[in-house]
Amino acid sequence: MNRFRQLVLATAGVSAISAGASAQATGDRPIQLAALESVSVTATRNPTPTLSYSGMVDVLTPDDIAAAIPSTVSDLVKDMPNVQFVGGPRRTGESPTIRGLGGEDVLILVDGVRQSWTSGHDGRFFLDPALLSSVEVVRGPASALYGSGALGGVMAFRTADASELLAPGQTVGARASIGYQDVNDEVLRTLSGFTHIGGFDFVGSIGQRSSGDIRLGSGADLAADDDIVTGFAKAGYDFGDGLNAKVTYQGFQNEAVEPANGTGLESGTPVNKTVVSQQIAGEIDWKPAEASFIDLHLTPYHVQGSVEEVDPTTGERTLRDIKTTGLSLDNRTAFSFANVSGLFTVGGEWYEDDQVGSDSADPSGVRAGVPNGNDSFWGLFAQIEATVDQPLGAPGKLTLVPAIRYDSFSTSSTGNPDTNQDSVSPKFAATYAPVDWLFLFGNVGEAFRAPGINNLYLSGIHFTVPHPILPGVSVANTFEPNPNLKPETSHYWEAGAGVSFANLLSDGDSFTAKASYWEQSVDDYINLSVFTPAMFYSMGCFTPPFTVGCNVGTASAQNVNAQLSGAELETAYDSERFRLEVDYGIMAGHERGTAYDLNSLMPDVVTTVATFKVPEAEALLNARLTFAGSFSKNYNPVSNDPPNEARGSYTLLDLYATWAPQEILGGALKGLRIDFGVDNVTDENYEPYISGVSAPGRNVKLLASYTLGW
Repeated sequence: MNRFRQLVLATAGVSAISAGASAQATGDRPIQLAALESVSVTATRNPTPTLSYSGMVDVLTPDDIAAAIPSTVSDLVKDMPNVQFVGGPRRTGESPTIRGLGGEDVLILVDGVRQSWTSGHDGRFFLDPALLSSVEVVRGPASALYGSGALGGVMAFRTADASELLAPGQTVGARASIGYQDVNDEVLRTLSGFTHIGGFDFVGSIGQRSSGDIRLGSGADLAADDDIVTGFAKAGYDFGDGLNAKVTYQGFQNEAVEPANGTGLESGTPVNKTVVSQQIAGEIDWKPAEASFIDLHLTPYHVQGSVEEVDPTTGERTLRDIKTTGLSLDNRTAFSFANVSGLFTVGGEWYEDDQVGSDSADPSGVRAGVPNGNDSFWGLFAQIEATVDQPLGAPGKLTLVPAIRYDSFSTSSTGNPDTNQDSVSPKFAATYAPVDWLFLFGNVGEAFRAPGINNLYLSGIHFTVPHPILPGVSVANTFEPNPNLKPETSHYWEAGAGVSFANLLSDGDSFTAKASYWEQSVDDYINLSVFTPAMFYSMGCFTPPFTVGCNVGTASAQNVNAQLSGAELETAYDSERFRLEVDYGIMAGHERGTAYDLNSLMPDVVTTVATFKVPEAEALLNARLTFAGSFSKNYNPVSNDPPNEARGSYTLLDLYATWAPQEILGGALKGLRIDFGVDNVTDENYEPYISGVSAPGRNVKLLASYTLGW
């Protein structure tokens, strides 16, 4: 990977220029940008500085989220190397990929709750970004802590507590927001109220988002019509002596009119689609002062998601419904002896998914491709985070993080054989900082993903096409179950380095850079393979009686072996007046032992974000320039359609600004915040991923909010 060598040399050159500087924290600002030393609570399940974490993780603050004026969650990851959403631009079809792995290989958490929604055409989760207060994306396998489904990484979304929304001394507040973007005539309205009195904390919000057809960079309009209503409530109480409890409810409903398959360019007769997601979760934290070995966190939860589609021309009604019930429990104990200190974390998790599919047009009532069934999991894990000062007499600090998890899982479906399997996921990570401004890191381990209901037990008609000879007759490609499907298992390693300097060019400025190279070998990678006859139609379609043995093949989940590798670089320079970020991601992936690429890759991407601070006007002016290289891949022709893909390079310019007056006019406008932006300023016609459809064109966006507190 010659480009990675160039990347490392470039980083080393910048580091050499900057050598000798010492660390110093930047001051508070009226508008809080993503901190150069932000903290992740997902990467190790404990608060960990993102810069010195022994891997790659990004954290977004409430201001980062608001500044993006997001319509969908995919709007929030544009600056993150080797992270993308595929299946768009309709929001119902979007699904995340991290380092070339997507679908169930990316774990989604919302307030610590696992999101188990799985579907070939209906996205991965249903969440309005207006509800979010922070986003974390951990790149790289995380099964040692989270079990099945984290081969690519973890996306964790968190909602706010009232105490985070109120200024010091305030006990009650309210916020109203309105937003608009013109690429799909979308309007957003939200109203929130919150209070924090004594030990009681409450926040509630209701929102409505409506949009129409999406204007693409090609000039065409993509049929899409959404009407979304969201509701959110969180109540918590501090009982004293380190005991806190919360209950959270999140509701999402989208009445959409679009093709049954919402991904890419899919067209056809629009259906009335009702998407519903409801989540209720508890959260108990207990850290008694008299028992230093107890720092307990318990999260019981229940999530229900469903997509109902009604064909207005035939009245046919199809339904996919998935219920997830579970709980997670962990405890951390601090320790310290000699020159070693750290945390010992142990925990467990249990959850089960129940899926039901139905189709009013099928005599059996069963929906093709949506088997009725159950997945059940339980797991136990342990992790040590140990920091050694002057290890073996060497200068600096060494942090060692060994972790291991055991999982047992079973799957069942009516009329099919049950499966019962288990897996062990070890991981070892280390970070060494010989001096304050330099650190080296690495991690190695194993991860897994269990085959689920929709992998093992697929059946029914996948799609139909007209018969080549007989008018009015359809020919089907059918799903074939594969109960012998094996779990995915992954072996990986990652190594990298980072630097952190302060007072580099002026007093109070700072510069950070972090780069890594990684490789991941996946055995028994689960891939939906579509097998079609050499002539597309089988020979039975051309011989009397023209219907016996006539098909266009089958579709079945199959195991293949995959190999992936890549590199990432994240840099940031911050000063009183200016901030510059440069991020770079490259990756490659193929079916091991073949010349065929994986079909979830992305092109090489460089993103530069420049921010000009105007404290006199209490404003920020931002520009983001994204360059993606050309993309040409060859896929396995037996299992992929199309077998070849080529996309040109593209350059995007996004402009956005934030105005949050606190002192202007004697504070009369305090509480007002206005975010304005223009995505794809040049109206570039480009295709960011395999979908057969151009991305949205120029998009003018506005979000205004007003917050009152007493």
